[in-house]
Amino acid sequence: MKPPIRTKPEAPCWPRLAGMLLIAILALATTPAHSESGVSWQALSKEEQSVLAKYHEDWSSLSPAQQRKLRNGARQYLQLPPDKREAVERKHSQYEKMSPREREQLRKKYRRKNKED
Repeated sequence: MKPPIRTKPEAPCWPRLAGMLLIAILALATTPAHSESGVSWQALSKEEQSVLAKYHEDWSSLSPAQQRKLRNGARQYLQLPPDKREAVERKHSQYEKMSPREREQLRKKYRRKNKED
């Protein structure tokens, strides 16, 4: 039995594979490893905007991670019953009145406590 006669030589597939591989590498290189997009101020609910009002001017300059953290905090706050909200507001007011040194001491104390738990 005779092998089939080839009328046209086969083009090597390596150049095509290399080109496809190059395109894939370039696509991956231009895409962030962990694509993060922020939340626009307008995408927040009116209640979230109210809770986060002090961040309104700087919202677009915050990192997506900071925006998510603040939004999650606002959502948790909004789910609290009124008496718990008042307690949070009192503590926040006390914190705002602290000096930077007192705030740092409180943060250190909080970190130590969380490591123990």
